[in-house]
Parts: sequence; C-alpha cells; structure tokens
Amino acid sequence: MIEVKGVNYSIQQKQLLRNIDLTVQKNSFTVIMGANGAGKTTLLQLMAGSLSTTSGLITIDGIDIASLSPEMLAKKRAVLSQQYHLPFALTVREVVMMGRYPFFKNQPTGIDVEIVNHAMQQMDILHLADTLYQHLSGGEAQKVQMSRVLAQILDAAELQEKYLFLDEPVSQLDIKYQYQLMQIAKSLTRQCITVVAILHDVNLGMQFADTLHFMKDGYLHHSIQHPADIDTTLIKHVFGMNAIKLQNNQTSYPFIYFQP
Repeated sequence: MIEVKGVNYSIQQKQLLRNIDLTVQKNSFTVIMGANGAGKTTLLQLMAGSLSTTSGLITIDGIDIASLSPEMLAKKRAVLSQQYHLPFALTVREVVMMGRYPFFKNQPTGIDVEIVNHAMQQMDILHLADTLYQHLSGGEAQKVQMSRVLAQILDAAELQEKYLFLDEPVSQLDIKYQYQLMQIAKSLTRQCITVVAILHDVNLGMQFADTLHFMKDGYLHHSIQHPADIDTTLIKHVFGMNAIKLQNNQTSYPFIYFQP
C-alpha cells in the first residue's frame, strides 16, 4: 500500500502540489488523470521516491519512502518515465537487462536472462533483441523501456510485493499495442504487483483502472472508486470539455464522447 498524507511540493518558489492525500491499495491498478500541468508527473515521481516532498509524508508498505536507499527502492519499484533517449549505443537486450542491474553484481545469472527474455516476449520485441536501441522508432523504444521495467519487477512474490509506476506509457504506441500494454499492466496486479499509471485517454482509463484520480492545478480534485461512476460535470471541470456519457450494455464501463 502507498499512502500520501498532506503532501506539498514546491520548486523555485512555485508550488506544484498542494495538500495531496491519496491511498493506493495493494494489487490495484490506479490511474491518475488531468490536464497538462496539473501535477500528475510530479505526484508520480514523489510516490516512486524519485523526488522528495517539500512537506507531508509518503509511505510504501508502512515505511517512509524517504528513508529507503536507492538500492532498496530499485528492488521495490520500477518507473517508466516519458524520456526514452539514451546517449550511448546499446542493443535492445542490453537496455532491457538494465532492469536487472539491482539484482546482480558482475554478471547476470540464468534467472536474470530468463526474466529479460520473458519481458521482451511479453512486449513482442524479442526479434529486436540484437538491434541497436538508437535505430528504433519512438513506439519501439517505448516498448523496450516497458520491457526494462517489467524485467525489474517480474520476480515479485507474496513476501516481496512490488510497484510499477507508468508515466503516459501508451503515448507513442498504436492502438493494438496500447491495449496490449494495458492488458499486461492489469495482469500484473494479479502477480503481487501494484500499478500506478498516468493516462490521458479517459476511456482507456475506465476500461482498465480500479480507481481513477483526477488532478487540477496541483490539487487532487476528485477520486472515483468505481470508474463507471464518472460523470460529465467532472470531465468539464477537470478537462474543460463538454462530454456525453454513453452506456454500453456489453461492458461494465461507459464510453465518454467528447464535444468541442
């Protein structure tokens, strides 16, 4: 479980987050949404331990995340950021193996190699294993980075649950791979892994999320425990868009149609 209590975050005298209270349940798929500049990525980085709060407390499994060493954090959680550029030449396999660095000292073990192969297979990039990362398209690079974070957490177990943080993980993927990635992320919640993702597609979020959180101007504006309960007034307030909520008798979630 992750608990965010009274968290504020400021940089260069600009306050980006204001009094955030949030709980992420174990083995859940939590989605954070909001317009650009709402504070979503900052909150995700704080929960992942990549940034330190200005005030307030964030705990992961009851432990103050600020007290965890970088090595402990790397073994506990993986983070997919929006940045996919690497300044040096590596093959796809070498990039994915970076996810295993916290778990071996000099050379990867057979288990590390097996996990890396499994991660690449899940993302349909095994055929790219020996390709230079710099030669990939944006979408391919995104799938490689997803494979890297999968390699970091795929050995989660009941006694060592792990966390996966995804910052706009489908931004450069075509529709097929958007759904493939989301299905993989959802399946992880049945494998002792808790997933927190930032998404912009409300309909995609409703389909996969257990809980939706909406941010605006650095505040946590609203949380929905049952995504199907979303309403058009909320969408108008958060995104500044008119919308129609359409019920779908074939699914447990509605469809949101946006209007200019």
